[in-house]
Amino acid sequence: MNWEEVLNALGEGVLVLKGSEVTFVNRFLVENQLVREDWKGKHYYEAIKSLPFISIVGRALGKDSLSEEFQYLERFYRVVSKRIGEMLVCEVSDVSSVRKYEQSKREFVDNASHELKTPISVLRGIVETLLEEEEDQRKRHFLEKALRRVEQMQNLVEDLLTLTKLESGRERLNLSEFKLRELVEEVYDSLEQEFVKKEVSFENLVSEDFKMFADRQKLFLLLRNLMDNAVKYNKRGGKVWVRAKKEGNKQILEVEDTGIGIPPEHVPFIFERFYRVDKGRSREMGGTGLGLSIVKHIVFLHGGEIMVHSEPGEGSRFSIVIPMYN
Repeated sequence: MNWEEVLNALGEGVLVLKGSEVTFVNRFLVENQLVREDWKGKHYYEAIKSLPFISIVGRALGKDSLSEEFQYLERFYRVVSKRIGEMLVCEVSDVSSVRKYEQSKREFVDNASHELKTPISVLRGIVETLLEEEEDQRKRHFLEKALRRVEQMQNLVEDLLTLTKLESGRERLNLSEFKLRELVEEVYDSLEQEFVKKEVSFENLVSEDFKMFADRQKLFLLLRNLMDNAVKYNKRGGKVWVRAKKEGNKQILEVEDTGIGIPPEHVPFIFERFYRVDKGRSREMGGTGLGLSIVKHIVFLHGGEIMVHSEPGEGSRFSIVIPMYN
């Protein structure tokens, strides 16, 4: 048995190029109609039948390695390329079952959240009405606790709907230029009661003339989640700052606090949905566990990156880097 027979028996695709010319294609790629049967002696853009696949291979030719996905004929594929001397080797895997599972999961969460939204709103209205009319302090105490739980459920549903939209890949940016300082003030106004309650001071260090080019509505949501966490997990009498600067073609936004901080072993996981550093404290604070996951998706949607510097007991600093668009 030679190496070609081995590669043809694989349940995934193998494409080998020398320069832009195809030198080997295994049976998987031909049978799945990704590559023409008469591929021999052809350049990759003549041999490959899928336009997205052609684009990926074109990008791979200029890199040492690459990993990207594409869709073709209702199936999803992942391409992993690696350069070996003069040869470019592309491994193509069918990831349709994984992607379809993720899609069905998103659809379930989206549908369930929509179904829950109306009854929770009705329930909140009923509890608020009863609370307004109730004079007995003992009964008011229980109604206030019930209202807090209903508000938590409502926040969870709203966050789930937001995250499902961001993860769907259908969200588009509505880019515009705006004064960042004004947006930060709007976010603070929406959270002012929380700052007052925790006796946490706030300082907006963004200059009056600093203009940011991004999706204003999504940046409001990003800042609200970061500032909400900054006050929620702060010490009584602590402080929160927001800064911004530009470096070359990058817009850098920072939210810093004097809170409880994040242990280093937890930092890599804090952007995962429902991940909690301290489960007991998070439940006490009423968080949904989705805020930082929403932040991450908004940053990635802008083509940016997010970095975290945190010291347990000293506080945290979240740095958002968003490229400037021409």
